Amino acid sequence: MGSIIRLEEADPEKIRRVGEVVRNGGVIVFPTDTLYGIGGDPLNPSTVQRVLAIKRREKKPMPVLVSSIEMAQKFVDVDERAKKLMKAFWPGGLTIILRAKPLIPDKLTMGSNKLGIRMPDHAVALKIIEASGGGLIGTSANITGQPPATSVDELAREVEEAVDLIVDGGKTKLGVPSTVVELDSMEDSGRVKGSRLGSVRIIRVGAIGADLIESKLVLNKKGEKDAEF
Repeated sequence: MGSIIRLEEADPEKIRRVGEVVRNGGVIVFPTDTLYGIGGDPLNPSTVQRVLAIKRREKKPMPVLVSSIEMAQKFVDVDERAKKLMKAFWPGGLTIILRAKPLIPDKLTMGSNKLGIRMPDHAVALKIIEASGGGLIGTSANITGQPPATSVDELAREVEEAVDLIVDGGKTKLGVPSTVVELDSMEDSGRVKGSRLGSVRIIRVGAIGADLIESKLVLNKKGEKDAEF
C-alpha cells in the first residue's frame, strides 16, 4: 500500500517529496477540485502503462493536468478557440481535447493523436503538478467502471495497494467530473474549405454547463457564430 501524506495546504517540503516520486517514475493518488486522481509522468511510457494497469483500462485515453496555459502548449496544439476556453474556465472543471504533440506516448492517447488537457482549480494539485514538471496524468482514482473517489476514504483497496504515494487533501470541492469538450480542426471535422473553425463537441457535461461553454465560444466579435456544437 502506498504511503499517505496529509496535504491540505501547499507545504513546500511535502510538495517537493511528491514531485520527486513522480519524476522518478512513481504513481500517486492526489486531490483535485473535481475528484481524486491517479497521477504520474505523462511522458514516461512505463508510468503510463502502469496507470492503465491500475485502472484496468484498455482502450480509453487518459487526460493530462497542467499547471498553466503555457504548459498546456507543451502537450497539445492550442488554437484561438482553445485559448478562449482556457482563459474563461481555467483553472477549473473543463477538459479540452486537442491534437497531441508528437512527444506524447501512444498509450496515453490510445493512438488517437488527441489528448484531453485541464488546469485544475486546486492550490495543492497545482503545486504538485509544478513539482512534477508541469504536467501530470489526471485520470480518476478508481478502477474503470467503479465510482470515482471524492476523498481518500473512498479509494478502492486495489488502488491504494498499487500506487506509491497517496496525498490526502480532504474532501474534493466539486465532487463531480470535469466537463469535456473536443475541438476538431477543419481537417478533422470535414468542414468546407474556407471555414475558419472546426467543430466543437461536448463529450461529457460535468462541472461546467454546456450553455455556459457555448456562451463563451460561439459568438465572434461581429456577433456571428464561430463554431458549431
